[in-house]
Amino acid sequence: MSYKTRRNLLEWLVVIMLIVGVVTAALNATFGGFMPIMWFVIALLVILLIICIEVTQIREFLQSKKES
Repeated sequence: MSYKTRRNLLEWLVVIMLIVGVVTAALNATFGGFMPIMWFVIALLVILLIICIEVTQIREFLQSKKES
């Protein structure tokens, strides 16, 4: 699986988690045993994961450019 495909899947996962968080907050219910705030926290953690992956990719690109 390519890097772009994985990143797109993670971005869709964040969107889905945010939607689930909003819906569960509006219904004042839990889904999967998680309160609405937990869905938002998990979504933020996935966003941080995406940012870390992007920074790593940039660092590796610059490192390979420096060696050339």
